Amino acid sequence: MTLIKNTVPAIAVAGGLTAAILGLGAAVASTEPAPPPPAPAPVQGEQPPAWAPPKPAEVWDGQPVVWTAGWGGRWGVWINGNFITLSSNPVTGGG
Repeated sequence: MTLIKNTVPAIAVAGGLTAAILGLGAAVASTEPAPPPPAPAPVQGEQPPAWAPPKPAEVWDGQPVVWTAGWGGRWGVWINGNFITLSSNPVTGGG
């Protein structure tokens, strides 16, 4: 009877230590990644001047084609905060 009284608590302690080592019953500490920043407002573009070449398309890759006065003036689209030109520089006729 003494053997059983000593063995049962020893097994319980050994089982508890094993569970602690394996992390059973412990809360998992984790963090969620930060949410992405809000999408920028759609860029409406600028009013094209009278000398601007004709608009190459209304949309490209699902984005509206707009005029920008940068780089001498060009038609293009804003995608992920970057301007992709769809026309050459009408002033110099080049890129």
